[in-house]
Amino acid sequence: MALPKEPRQKMINIMYLVLTAILALNVSSEILNAFKTIDEGFKNSNLSSQIHNETVLKSFQDSAIMAKFADKVAIWEPQAKKVKDLSDDAYAFIDMLKSDLKKESGQKVPNGEFKEDDLEASTRMFLNGKEGQTKGEQLYAMLTKYKANLAKIDSLEQKVSSFDFTTLPTSYNNDNAKVTAGMNPAQKWANGYFHMTPTVASLAILSKFQNDIRNSQTTLIDYCFAKVSSVSLPITDFGVIASANATVVMSGDEVEITAGLGGFNKDSKPIITIDGASVPIGPNGNGVYKMLASTPGEYTKHVVATFLNPNTNKQETKTADVKFKVGIPTGLNVSADATRFFYAGAPNGNPISISGAAGGAGSIQVTAVSGVTDVQKTGNGTYNVYCNALGTAVLKVTDGKSTTTVNIPVKKLPDPQSAYVFGTLDANSGQGGSIGFSEFKLQSGLKAVLPEDFVFKGIEYKVKSFIMQFSGKGFTGTESITVGSFGGASALLNRCAQGSQVLISDIVFVDGANIEHKLKSKISYNLK
Repeated sequence: MALPKEPRQKMINIMYLVLTAILALNVSSEILNAFKTIDEGFKNSNLSSQIHNETVLKSFQDSAIMAKFADKVAIWEPQAKKVKDLSDDAYAFIDMLKSDLKKESGQKVPNGEFKEDDLEASTRMFLNGKEGQTKGEQLYAMLTKYKANLAKIDSLEQKVSSFDFTTLPTSYNNDNAKVTAGMNPAQKWANGYFHMTPTVASLAILSKFQNDIRNSQTTLIDYCFAKVSSVSLPITDFGVIASANATVVMSGDEVEITAGLGGFNKDSKPIITIDGASVPIGPNGNGVYKMLASTPGEYTKHVVATFLNPNTNKQETKTADVKFKVGIPTGLNVSADATRFFYAGAPNGNPISISGAAGGAGSIQVTAVSGVTDVQKTGNGTYNVYCNALGTAVLKVTDGKSTTTVNIPVKKLPDPQSAYVFGTLDANSGQGGSIGFSEFKLQSGLKAVLPEDFVFKGIEYKVKSFIMQFSGKGFTGTESITVGSFGGASALLNRCAQGSQVLISDIVFVDGANIEHKLKSKISYNLK
């Protein structure tokens, strides 16, 4: 298994090697869950690669590409499609092995439960049997043939020569896999991966081979497309061109930012974002971003353009900043005191101050136009504005002589810092570890740990739902339930005993505006 250059893939492979090395230990639920996480990572990576590959294949028939390079498309598109067909067949073969392995591990119906920690199913399926007829040898032969078939495609042999599907990791230990001298190369390879390997780990290994296939497919399809379009831009360098339609605007005015690569050449397929938001690309390769000016002040918009440089056939990124000022008509001046935007569900509202009224603070009237549920006066020229939805808050401010409309963005409150189990536990002991099973059954549910140093205090988050997974003593395999409190899992909690494990994940809170906050953190307990 050759480690790829892409950092995320390299990390996944390293995790795979580490977890394979500890299989000599008891197969605990933590190890099984770790393999599930790795398998899920491979699946997500494979899906992303598939979407990318389909997009590139469609690009061969782009009208602009066909108009300029029809002769090159005729040469390289068939090769890219051949790569896709071979890769899809190899991928489907491994999908079939996954299905067979689950059945070997006790699965009775499609998508049904199976014995995830079965240490013998993989050995029976991939290793035991007549020479040349085991699934392990068939998988080895398929991967070897897949590489050979890719190499037979016109012009791709040199690119394929670096691909490696059937080399064992350098950390592989022959003794652990009980490899014997009489084994052929395919048997030794299959032993290295599947001898006494839990079913859930073997599934992750199979997803890894599918990931190798998708990565190889991406490399070759991108190479074919680059051969078509690489001569389309006779440009030696690139730069971001970005500008606003004005350097000073009034609150309520529309701000328009135009951004693109130097020359606005669409053949480089630029992807443009402004402050992280994707910008649609126009027919000439430029992107136009529009927003409404809001709170007065100086603003900077960060422009990022990612593109394929045809001269190097590598993806590059260029950046630029666009600066402008937001003013307000002479007279009334509205300022969001805490931030330059409002928060939906802020418990005590969003404070603003208004100055410059011709008749003094007493002449000011503030009216909610849209996006505001209430405006409360707190003093001379000071108000609290309440919002319960994301978007834009629009206020109309008048002093009897002049009137202005102010547009202020409304953002989501920050996510809770974490969650903890409460009842008899505090925020420290409620975040996992070892606990007596009797005490654990007394807990009530989850509470949020508030974000530190946030500008507003007194935020309340209510738990909406979370998943509880039970395994170990008292359970066959892993049993899960989605609840809003521990009371909803009382039947499973009553089965907990010394030696049970409980994992809490997929935690969802809601704030005062009923907006969801999903946490990535998990809470794990070993019951004693």
